[in-house]
Amino acid sequence: MRTFPLHLLLSLGVLLALGGYASRLGFLPGAWVGAGLGLYALLVLWGLRFGGRHALLGLGLSAYWFPPMAFLVPLLYALLFGRALREKEQAALYGWALVWPALALLLVWHVFPTFYAFYLSLFERVNFLRPAAFAGLENYRILLQDPLFWKALGNTLWYVLFTVPVGLFLATGVAILLNTQVAFLGFYRTLYFLPYITALTAAAAVWRWIYHPEFGFLNWLLGTPGLDWLNTPKGVFALLLEPLGVRPQGFWAGPSLAFVAIMAMSVWHFLGYQVVVLLAGLQAIPKEYYEAAELDGASFWQKHRLITWPLLSPTTFFLFTLGLIGAFQVFTQVYVLTPTGGVLQDTLTLAFYLYNKGFRDSDFSYASAIAMVTFLLILVLTLIQRRVLERRVNYEI
Repeated sequence: MRTFPLHLLLSLGVLLALGGYASRLGFLPGAWVGAGLGLYALLVLWGLRFGGRHALLGLGLSAYWFPPMAFLVPLLYALLFGRALREKEQAALYGWALVWPALALLLVWHVFPTFYAFYLSLFERVNFLRPAAFAGLENYRILLQDPLFWKALGNTLWYVLFTVPVGLFLATGVAILLNTQVAFLGFYRTLYFLPYITALTAAAAVWRWIYHPEFGFLNWLLGTPGLDWLNTPKGVFALLLEPLGVRPQGFWAGPSLAFVAIMAMSVWHFLGYQVVVLLAGLQAIPKEYYEAAELDGASFWQKHRLITWPLLSPTTFFLFTLGLIGAFQVFTQVYVLTPTGGVLQDTLTLAFYLYNKGFRDSDFSYASAIAMVTFLLILVLTLIQRRVLERRVNYEI
């Protein structure tokens, strides 16, 4: 015997409540909410086939004036008449009721803004102060011809290529060392994790002092007074090859010295998080494998190459994926260390360029186009990474 799918009405009610508030804030056309209310009314009418008491669900239509009523009414109905439902329908209702708070947060802070950003990118120079004309894909055409966008993309790619593998390599080495029984082990683990729990803005401000050309700690340590780390736009490859008479240009000159300084600070800051995750992965590997390898005469490097690295592959794959996504969104340390984007925009990244167009130039449509292109780049690279690397991941220990 079929019963009324109350969980569907509850789900529609949550979406209606979110849509109602979005419409009041001007982020969603009121006609869309009206269509949702129409669908809600049709479900209530269909519910009358299962009993007259389903007419109480019609109170949810008052969501037009008070949006939360759209999901509060199905919940109240479940409390009053839930025992009349079959066990399967009760499980579906209460399951969705428990899932929706977390799912609603994801919709509000991640899914809806993504669609809204794409919507804004289709208009001409949105600044929320005047009506904007529909422009279609014009912002994307301009974006592909924008030299600053390509500069920001090139810098971001250098950041990804440097920080992700270098950070993972260093974190793996530190995690292996901290996984051994040494004195003051807890102190060392805490010491490595402290940078990560330090606010990124505060850490970047301290590193700005470290890089100071006259009073900085790094110049004092290296004996290079006057070297302006954060205002040297020349590429590091060009600097290294200059004595040999080789002068690479453009992207091939490499990231600037200023950007390399930012990368070094980023690797230092996120090292602790990676070390803790890798330590958890190392401690999940049975010790018997290493004991058997020692009996067979395996050296230190052979044990870690043939045992540690393959069995640690799920952890490294996880960190590599998160690192790639996070590297494409780098902003805070770049903004604090080089607020103008460097001398010749040599530290400009995609997120920094998006911020400049949106909040400095008040062009939210173009900023939204940058956001959508960045999203697509991250999505494509993540899918490629899954396709290529996940086949080499060993999930069995």
